[in-house]
Amino acid sequence: MAAGSRAVALWLAATLVTLGTVAALSAQALGHHLVLRTDEEIEKYRGVQLSEAAGVPGPNGRPALDRSCLILVLDSTGRVTGRYAGAPGMPSFPSLAPARLAALAARGHPVGIGGTYRALVVRPRGPAPDRDRTYVVIARSMADAHQAVTRLLRAEAAASLVLLAAVACGARWLGGRAARQRLDAERRLREFLAAAGHELRNPLTTISGYAQLARIGHPSSERMREEAFGRMSTEVERMTSLIDELVLLSELDLGRSLRVRYVDLAELCRAAVTAARDCHPEHPVRLLVAPGEHTVAGDPLRLHQVVANLLANARTHTPPGTTTTLGLGTEDDHRVIEVTDDGPGVPDALRARIFDRFVRGEGAGGGGSTGSGLGLSIVAAIAAAHGGTVTLEPSDRGAWFRVRLPAGP
Repeated sequence: MAAGSRAVALWLAATLVTLGTVAALSAQALGHHLVLRTDEEIEKYRGVQLSEAAGVPGPNGRPALDRSCLILVLDSTGRVTGRYAGAPGMPSFPSLAPARLAALAARGHPVGIGGTYRALVVRPRGPAPDRDRTYVVIARSMADAHQAVTRLLRAEAAASLVLLAAVACGARWLGGRAARQRLDAERRLREFLAAAGHELRNPLTTISGYAQLARIGHPSSERMREEAFGRMSTEVERMTSLIDELVLLSELDLGRSLRVRYVDLAELCRAAVTAARDCHPEHPVRLLVAPGEHTVAGDPLRLHQVVANLLANARTHTPPGTTTTLGLGTEDDHRVIEVTDDGPGVPDALRARIFDRFVRGEGAGGGGSTGSGLGLSIVAAIAAAHGGTVTLEPSDRGAWFRVRLPAGP
């Protein structure tokens, strides 16, 4: 739970920083855009005409003012001698010292004044003496721009709250799922260790029992001692095979690199079928290879193990005389290996977990479980290591296993 809480906190912190950055940048971009637009509006009034007598905008030269515009006429001391507002009740304009007025007039472009206005200070047109003693301030209120930025920030804040809530729910769900996956992985590891220990304990128990029999020194027990040594050898081979399979699964789980080369699956399948026929003639095997090329990039030893394990699985769980068919073809840029048989098939209770480790079905004729229960899980692990899949397909009779491997370049 602590790890899940930390994950939620990190997600929320990252989202909050991202949203804050986006909000700040968007508000800054909007404010900059509104300032540029305000300056463009101010520039429209740059050519305002002043009457020579009064030093104020004349009736013919005065442009129509919009509600956010303010034009002030100031003397050289900064005193307001004329005021023209686009709307009543506009905010008061800050007073400007003579030096400040002269500097703004020399600048020649709008600037921000007091945080409330953008203003342009110009010299009026007219005779030189009057022009030098008078300034015209063309200002626009930034109240609407500030309100627009405030509304944007409020909208972003509201959207951020909704998004934060969604992220919090999503983070909690992901954290819970990660915790469940971790617990499930720990449970499967414990089950795996328990099953592996059980499988290894059985041959060790058998070896221990026969070792006790072999210690009997009476001449009449010589035959029994030889039989005990034979059983011990068989159990050692079984335990060695089991350990080799466990090591292989561990290497595949750790992503150990395969010895990849170009493999001709047609040749590999022929060799596997020949070996099966020679060693187990009571289980006939047919081979069907579709025309065309059947090469893949993979580990030939592991790919041979895939085919051999599937044939061994069919042989173990079908009675003598059952025909097993090994097919090879190409489908959608994938090589397809199919192993089917006309035996009793896979029980419904096992289909969902047929590729799990230490899952074993009954032997031929229902004579109890056989094998280590790792053969099909090794097939699945090897197929996944080659970027492929193995599935148990629905079948009216017998079992139908299908392996798909990416075709070689």
